[in-house]
Amino acid sequence: MKQLVIGEGLCPFAHPVFDRMPIHVSAESDLERVTHALMDLLQQMAEADSNELPTALFVSTHCLHDFHEYWHWVEICERLLQQMGYEGLLQLATFHPNYVFAGEDEEDMSHYTNRSPYPMLHIIREADIEQALATIEYPERIPERNQRHLRRLGREGLLKVMPSLAKSRVFHEQE
Repeated sequence: MKQLVIGEGLCPFAHPVFDRMPIHVSAESDLERVTHALMDLLQQMAEADSNELPTALFVSTHCLHDFHEYWHWVEICERLLQQMGYEGLLQLATFHPNYVFAGEDEEDMSHYTNRSPYPMLHIIREADIEQALATIEYPERIPERNQRHLRRLGREGLLKVMPSLAKSRVFHEQE
């Protein structure tokens, strides 16, 4: 993952925090339990010192395999984040093996900017995003730049950068 996110420059903000980012894996198959585990992580992040817990990944290995179900769950999680009082403090970034941007051809390589082997949420501190955005010229262009880069790489180029994707759901559920 590091070779793709940092090595290919997909996230210009990741390098300083990547090695301190915990990955919380939920092996639950019950969506309610998955949601409670995420809520616990949101609370941990909100209460922790940002130097000790700058960001976190939440991965669901046995639930949310359908992209539409996942997207509905993300909408619920966004409302929970607001209800918990963390809006403006924390933000969720979305990743899924079958991620598809609205309006894009389903085969377009641009989707791979948000594809991951498992359904996943990246919890990010908004203050860190604002600080990082202040150091980047034209930060609003980052998503488009990443999409162009993955289109240039193509499937074979992406697999050269991250060979482990070949056996992951990122490619196999598509076929």
